[in-house]
Amino acid sequence: MINRFLIRILTAFFLITTTAFSQEEWGKEKEVMSEFITETIKLDVATIDSLLEQSLNLNDCVAIALRNNIQLQIDRMEYNRVYQSKQGTRQSFFPDLSLNIEREQTTQFDTLDVMSDKTTNEKIDISLTEKVPLGGSLVFTRQLTRTTNQTDRLEDNPTNLWTITFTQPILKGFGFNIGYSDVKLADLDVKIEQYRLHDAILGTIFQVKEALFEVLRQKKLLVATEAAIERSLKLKDVSLAKVDAKIATRRDVLSAEIILQQDYGEKINAQREFDNALDVLKNVMGVDIQRDISLAIDTLSFIPVELKEEEWISIAMNNNTTIKLQEMILEKGKFQTKLARNNTLPDLSLEGVISRRSDDDIFRETRQNDIVGRIKLSYPLPNFSNRAEHQRAKLAERQSERSLEDTRRNILLSVRASTRNLRNGEERLKILQQNISAAREKITFATTMFNLGRASNLDITDAQKDLLEAEVDYAQELSDYYVVQALLESLLGGHPIIHQNN
Repeated sequence: MINRFLIRILTAFFLITTTAFSQEEWGKEKEVMSEFITETIKLDVATIDSLLEQSLNLNDCVAIALRNNIQLQIDRMEYNRVYQSKQGTRQSFFPDLSLNIEREQTTQFDTLDVMSDKTTNEKIDISLTEKVPLGGSLVFTRQLTRTTNQTDRLEDNPTNLWTITFTQPILKGFGFNIGYSDVKLADLDVKIEQYRLHDAILGTIFQVKEALFEVLRQKKLLVATEAAIERSLKLKDVSLAKVDAKIATRRDVLSAEIILQQDYGEKINAQREFDNALDVLKNVMGVDIQRDISLAIDTLSFIPVELKEEEWISIAMNNNTTIKLQEMILEKGKFQTKLARNNTLPDLSLEGVISRRSDDDIFRETRQNDIVGRIKLSYPLPNFSNRAEHQRAKLAERQSERSLEDTRRNILLSVRASTRNLRNGEERLKILQQNISAAREKITFATTMFNLGRASNLDITDAQKDLLEAEVDYAQELSDYYVVQALLESLLGGHPIIHQNN
């Protein structure tokens, strides 16, 4: 029977457990799960279906992608997998209970095959094992045994034995983090996966923006090509009229026809690229590729940003998820080095045993109390394996340090390059705007001179080509300008870029 002493032992075990792993820690883990798993998912399936029936803005596309993007779903599942591994380490804070029941029956027969003796041995073992905060262990065992001779009922020897064993390492295995290293490593793995997931979220947002800007760029090219076709049609009609009026030649008509067909060819290419860009956007958003979607915005407006290179560098060094990830990998490497160094120490431990045996025989009743103290020491000579593992852990830690430094340098270079690209893009966009204005003036002048009979329509077609090329270059540069902004925001850990008109 389990007496009051056993109940007190169980109470002590659970007090140790509560101290080592409080409800506050569980609450923190739930908060982390909410931050990295559900908070970025704003929409349900019904809301997404409703949105897809409407014209989408940038925020809609991002929100849908955060819910539906296939790779991001895989990354979330990976985070959940790692998180569940950490949940499994909670068992380290709770006792292990084992129960063993044995019953052995022995029957003896004499030479006449008549049963001469029949003995029954019964044993019940109950064991509770609990880790203690400094790496040791506390084991409580209770053993009940009884030997019964069913031939001669005079022998009936119940024995009751309980034992408490306390073991505490002094060198190898000493300390809370060492004793619960599986919990510490699992916690570090979760934090690493948090930054990986955060980086994947920022990467998905960047992909949505990049794909959307490409759609708008291709839309701009398609519109510019359609406008060029309209100009070419008017030029062809005017050239035909002039030929009929004997003030132009067949050459002018053929020139207009050639550029018109070129424009038709460009429109076919532009339509193909526009459709491809839409498919890429739908793929990033994780929606049905064959589903038609429409955008609430048709064009991008040039809004310059306020360049703050030094501030951006400071933000990136503090917030960049890749840097944070490498810092967490380095922290795990340091802890693994600590574990490996601890394993090189001698295995020195103290052990104390308290036991009590009672033998309730019907003829006699005996009790025996024992208190035993031990010092155990073991050390493998010459300990090559543990020392080599320590050196490997130190080298891995140094590699992580170099990787962190390399990451910081690359992020610094990327921020500086992005700042230069924004400055260069702003200047080029201003130049291209002037080119577009000049090309339009050139078309107006060439058209006037052609109508006056002072020039051929080659001057007009040449001006139209210049205008189309300027519009194409402007659309490309403007798209690149906003892609660089999106990349820079990702480098800054999601920190928004401030525009000058804000």
